[in-house]
Amino acid sequence: MSAVRVAILSVGDELVLGQIEDTNASWLARALRGGGALPGERRTIGDDRATLARAMRELAANHTAIIVTGGLGPTLDGLTREALCDLVDGADAALVEDPAGVAHLARWFEARGRPMPSSNLRQALRPPSARLLANPHGTATGLQASPIEGSCEVFCLPGPPNEMRPMFESFVVPAVRSADSVVATAALHTIGLGESSVGELLGELMARGREPSVGTTASDGIVSIRLRAT
Repeated sequence: MSAVRVAILSVGDELVLGQIEDTNASWLARALRGGGALPGERRTIGDDRATLARAMRELAANHTAIIVTGGLGPTLDGLTREALCDLVDGADAALVEDPAGVAHLARWFEARGRPMPSSNLRQALRPPSARLLANPHGTATGLQASPIEGSCEVFCLPGPPNEMRPMFESFVVPAVRSADSVVATAALHTIGLGESSVGELLGELMARGREPSVGTTASDGIVSIRLRAT
């Protein structure tokens, strides 16, 4: 049985501009592989509603699930909710306020003895056909859309790693874990040969579509042969 293919979509102008490193995508790729799922395409998108909706639509065509991180904050540049709504309910649909989301925000600020800014209520909004995912570590609840494009499901998680990772474990892992497949990787490092020479020695082993897959990377005089088997 082939592994479940999962796309990773990172959202934020700060990522596109290189102002911060996208550690979430690398962590997710490793975590997915450990659960028997195959990380597919990875994309980084700025804070643009139309571009984000288009990217999700494209990724849905050949992935079982999409994990979106970021864009769920209370400020106007957080547009993941709106983009997801455009995708699963249509551009004319309006976000709805979820009572559970409002209650979560009220409890969060009350527990800290702070008044809740009205802008935080944006984090209680969801597309009509999506459901909220609980976040005990922050104000940004996640979102899970109904299957789209036939069989793909979208999980929108907050950007802060201490909030994203527990939500991934609680909601995404049970949905994408495959009991019938394991994704294993290994690397063999070589010194003294150029990448082209290593490629010639490997020959047809590097042909695309083979199982296991074989590829090479070069860095600082070391050519690494990377293997992946499902």
